[in-house]
This record gives sequence, structure tokens and C-alpha cells, in this order.
Amino acid sequence: MNLSKFVTPLLALAVLGSAAMAACGGSGGSESTPAPIATKPATTTGGSSGGQTSGGGAAKTVEVVMKDNFFEPKEITVPVNTTIKFVAKNQGAAVHNMHVLSAAKEGKDFKSDLLVNPGQTSEFEAKFTKTGKYDFQCDYHLPDMVGVINVTQ
Repeated sequence: MNLSKFVTPLLALAVLGSAAMAACGGSGGSESTPAPIATKPATTTGGSSGGQTSGGGAAKTVEVVMKDNFFEPKEITVPVNTTIKFVAKNQGAAVHNMHVLSAAKEGKDFKSDLLVNPGQTSEFEAKFTKTGKYDFQCDYHLPDMVGVINVTQ
């Protein structure tokens, strides 16, 4: 039996796997915690969307940049009972997502597309009906890639 038929592909897989793990490694540097960001009104273009806004003002837009392996900003403050349009931009080299762990308070989680490839953007809306802290994460890069949304009056 010719072992080189099996050893060469296994070595190639090991090298590729090591490279992939290194690309997903921590940032290695010291990072300061960014200040909470303010929200701004969303811009919309004409037409009736049939959306789910009820009883109040315009949606607010919050831009979140996903890098390797952290979010900018890491802490976000938004008002309660306001529709928030999250714009999750992947400026990293790896695949990321943004997953808001809100099921316990809101009955469902809010999240971006499952796979946001490097250079791509995913948008999703959330309306927090209860004040408090809501954790968010990248499902692929735990425990490093996490943040918190503070919902206030």
C-alpha cells in the first residue's frame, strides 16, 4: 500500500486548518472600550413598505463594524420602543455575523444574515420593548467577539 497517497492530502489539510485557525485568532493587541454611540434617523426612499412601525417616530440606524475578532462599537445605547435598523458591516478577513440574544426579554432573537462575508453588509431591524441590557455576539468567534446593547427610556 502506498502511504504517500494518504499522507500528502492529510498534511495539506493540516496546513489549511492551521491557517484557518490562525486567521480566526484574537487580535492580540490591547483595545479600549469604545464609548456608546448615538443613533441617527434612518434614511428611506419612497414607497410604502408595509413595515411594522407603529405609534411613533422614524427608525434609528446603528452601524456596527465587525472586525477580526471584535465589534465597533462594543457598547450601544438605544431608546426603548423604537425600531432600530442595524447595519452590520464586515471589515474583517473572516466570516462574521451579529446575533442579539433577546429571546428571554423579547420572545425572539434579532440577527444579521447567518454568514456575512468579508466586505459585505447585512441589515436587520429590532424593536426592544423592555429596558435593560441585551448581549450580542458573533456566533463564530465566541467568547471574544461580544458586545452589549443598553436599552433606555
